[in-house]
Amino acid sequence: MATRETLGLWDRVVLALEKFGERSEFVSRIEDIKHDSYVLEMPLRQSGQNHLHKGDAVEVIYSRRDAVYSFKASILDLFDGDEKTMRIERTSDINRTQRRKFVRLDLSGKMQFKTLDTARADNPGPELLGTLLNISAGGVLFESPVKVSERGFIIVSFTLKGRQTLDGILAVIKRCEGSKAKGYLIGAEFVTRRNFGDHDIRQIDEFLPPGAGTFDENLQKLVVQFIYNQQVELRKKDLLAK
Repeated sequence: MATRETLGLWDRVVLALEKFGERSEFVSRIEDIKHDSYVLEMPLRQSGQNHLHKGDAVEVIYSRRDAVYSFKASILDLFDGDEKTMRIERTSDINRTQRRKFVRLDLSGKMQFKTLDTARADNPGPELLGTLLNISAGGVLFESPVKVSERGFIIVSFTLKGRQTLDGILAVIKRCEGSKAKGYLIGAEFVTRRNFGDHDIRQIDEFLPPGAGTFDENLQKLVVQFIYNQQVELRKKDLLAK
């Protein structure tokens, strides 16, 4: 059984990798624990451009109600087969940091999405529910009990702190990891009028179902402004690390 400081099965963790002068962060969950080594779901990158490799040194970060904890680890193996897991070994003591230095943006938490059959784009699937974990100007990271196909399309809707609602936005699935029993961690990239050609869409207006749209410049500005406003509010309250 995990104590307040230690990791437990299925805990959510963030892996931070510093390489080539850039910091990249990846999100994952614990699948197995053996002494000071851990088996993780294959991490999903949520920021930066670096890739994880065997032998890399990473910082493992996870939250508890009282604080945020972290430790250094080394990547022992990466298994990119059917299981898609990674094994790491802890190489330092566990450090405790005040939670106020790691306050997350205040999102609504819930989102809705519909899968899109490219052969019948005008007839999306039923509405499904997900839990929004992170958002950027490029896409969203969320959890869902339903598995979706990588490179498939979805229509997403969510609310930013009860203020602005983004409804019917086209996105493409970049990664889907997990299981039916434990749920799935999904990363999706917003489709815009600049990048739709990268996703094998020839005519975006003909492809979009009724009521759906691309992640255009105005929506991107809205999300960027929301993130900025949240950071300003947190700094005013001295809740965000400088």
